[in-house]
Amino acid sequence: MNSEYVKVNKNRGGLALVCVIVMMAICVAAAVAVFASVMGTENNQGSDIDTVRSEIEKDYRGQIDELKKTVDELQNTVKNIKTSTPESTTLYSGIAALSETGIEEIAETVKPSVVTITVSVPSTRYQSGFFHYTIGGITSSGSGVILSKDGYIVTNYHVVSYFDSYDNVTIDVTLSDGTEYPAEFVGGDKNNDLAVIKIEGNDSLIPAKFGSSSDLRVGAVVLAIGNPLGIEFAGSVTLGIVSAVDRTIDKENTADSMIQTDAAINPGNSGGALVNTNGEIVGITTLKVSDTEVEGLGFAIPIDYASPIIANLVEFGYVKDRPATGIDGSTVSASVSRYYGVPQGVIVTNVEENSGADLAGIQVNDIITEIDGNKIESMSDIQSVNASHKVGDIIKVTAYRNGEYYTTNLKLMEDRGR
Repeated sequence: MNSEYVKVNKNRGGLALVCVIVMMAICVAAAVAVFASVMGTENNQGSDIDTVRSEIEKDYRGQIDELKKTVDELQNTVKNIKTSTPESTTLYSGIAALSETGIEEIAETVKPSVVTITVSVPSTRYQSGFFHYTIGGITSSGSGVILSKDGYIVTNYHVVSYFDSYDNVTIDVTLSDGTEYPAEFVGGDKNNDLAVIKIEGNDSLIPAKFGSSSDLRVGAVVLAIGNPLGIEFAGSVTLGIVSAVDRTIDKENTADSMIQTDAAINPGNSGGALVNTNGEIVGITTLKVSDTEVEGLGFAIPIDYASPIIANLVEFGYVKDRPATGIDGSTVSASVSRYYGVPQGVIVTNVEENSGADLAGIQVNDIITEIDGNKIESMSDIQSVNASHKVGDIIKVTAYRNGEYYTTNLKLMEDRGR
């Protein structure tokens, strides 16, 4: 029950009480008049009537005066009651109370710091004998967040990954006001799906305000701001809550720790901002689970996790002094293991040339089952091994190939992230 409803009912109650008291006073006065009239009809002696009237007035005068005084006080009280302004309707409660006005203010503050990124791969025609074929001719888009006035922008690696796959790739950035800039690729971390690009810096750029993702709790209100489906829907804002923190996703090239949210995240939102109710960036939106039976499963890289990676990308173009095995892989689940008659573990999908894995003889389709005697079930297990070592360390890898197990020593090399 809101405050306006309570105060309106108080007003009505006060007026009702006044009415009751006034009616009582009227009734008493009427009784006196009726009694006097009756007495006047039955007894024509004026002196007797005056005597009776005087006695009645004497008995009730004090009560009538008290009633009048009470009525006056109640009337003054009713006049002094002020109708308060209705409070803003609270939609959610999270890090702070969030009203409709609050949502608008947060969106207006953050949107200028979120950009649209368009990556174009030119079409190239090749001839081989009598045959002609064409590659390229691809355009993709995503979102990014302005880091500084000198033009650094953070996004997802997969948004700009064509830069590493094709020649003559162009990257363009469109600000919230429609201004366009050509951008250059600064650095990327494929393993955690983060990248930094740069445009020409100027005073019109509005860097985002960054918060701390460690302050997030399940149920906290967040906004996702980005460009779903490209420039046409640039600056879209969706609202949701934090569904989980420190979530691990068994998917290639994702951060070890993720924020889960039900705020709508769609293709094109990648690299955009996940914002708390203080208008601070607490995550970089990265992906959603897409399935006809699934709804409200979006993920963002926590900003506390991303910040040191971003700093390294700006300074070095990669994450310095981070060890890596040099492989990409996917989980072989228990059901797949039973169906195909192979062990559980991580099946190798790619081996980086001249990496530690390549030099150790590991091949695509090998299934890694153990490292240093510890069971391996997912890529996150391998990433945990990397995190517990330094560049140059030797690890013992056990893998399965063509029905047989083998063991090899792998030297961890510096991970350039691409």
